[in-house]
Amino acid sequence: MKKLLLILIIFQACQTKEDHKGKFTGHSHNDYYQAKPFFTAWENYFASIEADVWAVDGELYVAHDYDEITPDRTLEDLYLKPIDSIFRQNNGKAWKDYNETFILLVDFKTSYDPTLDILVKQLQDYKDTFDPQTNPNAARIVISGNMPQPENFHYYPSFISFDGRMENTYTAEQLNRIALFSNSIKDYVNNDYQGQLSTDDEQNLTEYINKAHSLDKKVRFWAAPDEPEVWKKLKEMGVDLINTDSPAKYHEIMSR
Repeated sequence: MKKLLLILIIFQACQTKEDHKGKFTGHSHNDYYQAKPFFTAWENYFASIEADVWAVDGELYVAHDYDEITPDRTLEDLYLKPIDSIFRQNNGKAWKDYNETFILLVDFKTSYDPTLDILVKQLQDYKDTFDPQTNPNAARIVISGNMPQPENFHYYPSFISFDGRMENTYTAEQLNRIALFSNSIKDYVNNDYQGQLSTDDEQNLTEYINKAHSLDKKVRFWAAPDEPEVWKKLKEMGVDLINTDSPAKYHEIMSR
């Protein structure tokens, strides 16, 4: 009986490991260009998605460039409402069978003032989904792009986190508001990087990753080649969130 129980425990552990293979490591870069914003990445178990946002006349619009703004593509309609709907369906979680944290990285194209104030106001209607003090499994709102200076982080509600930069120095209080560290990979490797890392490149990236992890923060690099071999290498090195414009392809390949 004891032997059977041990086999069962080992089998369940293996199943859990396999179930997580390829999941929760993707970051959907410029997610709003997907045919189904949010849903494509979510269906492929992406831990993080990115939406560029412009504040215009008191509303937040999702677009890469100002001339791409259209009235029907607001942050609330494309992301806040759908994410809230999924969380309500899954009893306060992003995925019914997993307790993984889901990140909505909001990249401000306009100044944080008033963009961040508008966002905070909109989020008041979705506290069960986006406020960890209300829901321990809440989605994390992480601000990137035109962010306030670190010394001003404390002016904003605790459910707002920020995208860190490794070259910055943060106090302990400021570091508590940092959800992850993001930098261009080209700041740490040869500018002609096409997927092959030199010994120095690999050492630079390893030092970055280890430093972020020692601070209990996730790591994301942008501007890396969006290719399977690069995804695999970055995952092998310990990068937590891997940029891609192809969520379905990423999940298919990384799940093998």
